[in-house]
Amino acid sequence: MPFHPFPPADDDAWSDAPLFHLFWQNGDLNPSRAVQMGQRIARDAVRPSGTPQPMHGAAGWPLPEAVDDHEAAVWRQRASVRTFAGPPATPQDLGRLLYPLRARPDGQTRLLPSGGAKYPLQVYVALCRVAGAPGLERQIAWYDCARHSLAPVCSCPPWQTLAAALGVDWPHEPAAVIFLMADPRPMLAKYGERGGRFLLMEAGIYLGALSYQVAQAGWAGCAIGSFHDDRLLALLGLQARRHLAVAAYACGPRPSGTAR
Repeated sequence: MPFHPFPPADDDAWSDAPLFHLFWQNGDLNPSRAVQMGQRIARDAVRPSGTPQPMHGAAGWPLPEAVDDHEAAVWRQRASVRTFAGPPATPQDLGRLLYPLRARPDGQTRLLPSGGAKYPLQVYVALCRVAGAPGLERQIAWYDCARHSLAPVCSCPPWQTLAAALGVDWPHEPAAVIFLMADPRPMLAKYGERGGRFLLMEAGIYLGALSYQVAQAGWAGCAIGSFHDDRLLALLGLQARRHLAVAAYACGPRPSGTAR
C-alpha cells in the first residue's frame, strides 16, 4: 500500500467552498472533454498568437538592466520544450531542482510562501530517467520537504502509459515529471472560495521556481495542463473527493541543437 502524506479525514473537502468545487469540476479533463479541448486548440491555431496589449497615453519610463550577467543568461535560456534527450537525471540534479520547495529549518514554514501557511500542495515526482539512485529508478516518489528527500510510493508506468494520462503525444520521455497535488481542505476552511485562488497562486509560484531551477541547470521543461485528472489521482491512489491534480511539469536535459 503506497504511503500518502495526506492525513485521513472523513469531512467533505468542498463543504467550505462549494462554488470553487463547481469551478474545478467544470475544468476536469475526461476523455470527452479532452476531445473538446483539442478541437478548441485546433481552432485557435489559425488565430493570431498572444493577447492584445493595453494602450496608455503616457510614455514608458525606461528601466535599467538591473540583473547581473549570470542571472540574465539563465532567463535567456529558459525554454518550453516538449522533446527531451541526453543523460538521465542524477540525485544531484534532483536535489538542485527541488531545492526551492524545501522547508525552512524551523519545520513550520518553507522557502516558498503559502496563504495562511497552509501549504496545501504536495509534490510527487515520476522518475522516468534517473541514474545513481537504484531505489528511485522507474519510481514515483513523494517529495518530503522537511527532509529534502524522495520517498518512493509506487512504480512509474512506461512512458506510453504515463503520456496518455498526461494527455501528451511526446515520443521521448523526460527525465522527470513533477506532479503538484493538493489537499484543499485547510485552505478552503480558512478562506472559503477565495482560498481556491490562493491555492492556484501557490501552484504558479511552484512552477516559476521549478522553471528557474531547470533553466539554471541548462535543462528544458514544460508545464502540462492536458492531464486527465482521474488518471493521475488513481495513479497515486488519491481520492478525487479530497484531492486535486493541480499541475504537472516535465523536465530534463535539453536536446542538442535546441534554441536557447
